[in-house]
Amino acid sequence: MTPCPVHRLRYRRLWRLPSVRTIGTTALVTVAAVALSAVVAPLWAPLVVLAVGAAVIIAEVRRHRARIAIELRLVRALVRSGGGCPGDVEVPGLGAEVRMEAMPNGVTRIEGASFLDAVRALGFAMGSDRAFHLDLLRRTAKGRLSEVWGRTALPVDERYRPLGLARAAEAATASLEAPERDVLAAFAAGVNASLRHHGPPFEARFLSYRPEPWTAADSVLIALFLFHSLSWNEQPKRADAVIRRVFPDDVADFFLPGAEREPSIPEGLGHLRAAEPVPDVVALDGAVPGSNCWVRGGPDARHPMLACDLHLPLTMPNLLYEVDLRWPGQRVRGLAAPGLPVVLTGRNEHVAWGVTNLSADVLDLVPADGDGSATPTTGTERIRVRGRADAQLDVTRVGTMPVSGNPLLGEKIAIRWTGHDLRSCDLKFQRLAQASSVAESIELLEQAQGIALNVLVADDSGRMAHLATGLLPRRPADRRGAADGYLTGEQRPRLVDPPSGILVSANDAALTERTFQIGYDLDPGHRARRLRRLLAEAADPDPATMRAMQHDTAAELYLPYRDLAVSALAGRGDRVADLLASWDGRADVASQAFGVLVRLREIIAQQVLGTYLAVCREHDPDFRYPFRAVDGPLLAILQAEDPSLLPPGEEAGGWAGFVARCVDRAVAELGGAAGDGRLPTWGELNSVGLDHPLAGLAPWAGPLLGVAARPQSGALHSVRTCVPGFAAVGRAVLSPGAGGFAEFELPGGQSGHPLRAQFDDRHREWSSTGSRAAPAPRGGCAFVLRPAGSPSSAEPVDVGGRDE
Repeated sequence: MTPCPVHRLRYRRLWRLPSVRTIGTTALVTVAAVALSAVVAPLWAPLVVLAVGAAVIIAEVRRHRARIAIELRLVRALVRSGGGCPGDVEVPGLGAEVRMEAMPNGVTRIEGASFLDAVRALGFAMGSDRAFHLDLLRRTAKGRLSEVWGRTALPVDERYRPLGLARAAEAATASLEAPERDVLAAFAAGVNASLRHHGPPFEARFLSYRPEPWTAADSVLIALFLFHSLSWNEQPKRADAVIRRVFPDDVADFFLPGAEREPSIPEGLGHLRAAEPVPDVVALDGAVPGSNCWVRGGPDARHPMLACDLHLPLTMPNLLYEVDLRWPGQRVRGLAAPGLPVVLTGRNEHVAWGVTNLSADVLDLVPADGDGSATPTTGTERIRVRGRADAQLDVTRVGTMPVSGNPLLGEKIAIRWTGHDLRSCDLKFQRLAQASSVAESIELLEQAQGIALNVLVADDSGRMAHLATGLLPRRPADRRGAADGYLTGEQRPRLVDPPSGILVSANDAALTERTFQIGYDLDPGHRARRLRRLLAEAADPDPATMRAMQHDTAAELYLPYRDLAVSALAGRGDRVADLLASWDGRADVASQAFGVLVRLREIIAQQVLGTYLAVCREHDPDFRYPFRAVDGPLLAILQAEDPSLLPPGEEAGGWAGFVARCVDRAVAELGGAAGDGRLPTWGELNSVGLDHPLAGLAPWAGPLLGVAARPQSGALHSVRTCVPGFAAVGRAVLSPGAGGFAEFELPGGQSGHPLRAQFDDRHREWSSTGSRAAPAPRGGCAFVLRPAGSPSSAEPVDVGGRDE
């Protein structure tokens, strides 16, 4: 294999391993000391220095010999899996040669003679860059991670094994239509060709196992795994049931998410207060997978543009992968999930599209005995655990529905989830990559079932649309009664060619639910409202403007809490009061006020809502209030200023006195006394990094395998969503048409190999809120994939870049 800049290893990163750093530093100091002593000291001095240095190194090796042995194993795995620019590679099923060009930014440009050949090549590229990532997702979804990970992964397997995702994926794969079967088969052939060519990835070598061949069902399994992460809202549905059991209807409606409305305080609410709040009853700001996506077009725009950033857990490697595919008459660029040959957000020569989480209501908790038509059955699942005896797990199901081991209000419940229906993974969404217009895109999505998503599309003629897609239960709009089948494509809400030329989806209630209700616990809409305002103010935005919007840090959710605090502190004249009064409304790294407001909101929510919801713990010991709609009832109570609604024991000074005490508590918990003392900046509180899963087994390897935490602007409710462990895992700015463009930001690189520059080379640009960095130098490594049995036609070469 020929070395090239794309595949050359950066051995200096090994310095981040503790033994390499310690022993290496000792050796360098010893050599320098020997050289110096040879000049200025007696002849015997260098020997003494050398002996002392050697003794220190020997002592270090003896002291940490077990860890050093593991480090050496890791280094060997990294070096042996480093690879290089591939030569010609045979891939079964190819119809013709495919030209591959690995660019310096890690993206592999693919040119095939057909769409399916390009997909096979995508499988090869993704398998080369992310083989372990694919296997990790597959094993997690199947509940088979303990086989290679050991007992630390057993809780993960015990969580996923009862869900039956693997069984559902096999059934869904068998029901796919021919175009989707062909795409998945082609992708699997490419992945397996990469595994044969490159051998196991470094993680598998380190863990001493070889990944199994990839199958079409594995890709469907990844789709189900993603759908689970987007839609499995068992905890909110449990909390909903408890609240409706405990409280009268009007009180339950006040606390629970519902249609867009201003919450009205029920009469007599104050009589429902507990003697004291339960401190942890409110699960505030859970990181719910979501996204921002918007289109700006209309008659005053030069051309339509679409921007999208997808919010998911942060990890290394990154959860998205950039693709660049060409075949005759078409080119697709975009972001895909590893293991799934479907461009979630991207563009072709005519259309640009993006997705956000629909927050669809696709899960129900039902009595385990049901209506008697199906009988619960219990079986024992055997979970293999590396280095330990097999674990046994009893799993009860009613048909495809898993029965929860945790009763609800004294009853056993089964979980009915749309993902267990074969149609939830029809993967017809992948056909969007070849759509030629918004009209064709709408027709394709109407025919599709699949995962519940918001989809925004725009074409080169200036048309645009926002559609709710996926297999959506047909639920009454008044939220009364059970679902009756599923919505047809025409029944799903949509918005086409709005007069404003603006479409925005940020997991909010952007689409009107008229006849049927589709969403549950939707985002309160702060991100969406901010984006609509920014788009309305930008007459004809360019790509730089769209990128700037993606990094907007306005945190308008916290303005009412700032106003309450400033009013409560009026007259005190201390530094905290002045700090809050002068807050600029942004979640920026230098802000001290924002950290106070974040903690203040948490304290107030626990104190106020915890007073009323404490009774729910009597009915469910595990009850927590997890809803994103928390600020509706909370601010309604605060702004009413009714003394009868104050938490017991907080009557002194009324609501102003209560809020002031909460401010003092927030300041104290952040490390400063009210009125003096240094408060941390938001950047110090919001330090964000990326961790590799292997760091859980070998924490000392974290600096090598991950990206160090750094202060970051943004918050969960700002457009720039960025908090520890959760952020935009990909940002895209796209324009459709032959003269359009596609720009992407990723928190990590394309490669999953820590010694390659493409492992973390894109993190700096993703972290920056400033101007876009200069493009990476052009040129990379070119090679060819050829049909099995055809003669070799080329050698891998370093090439100069070509024009877009």
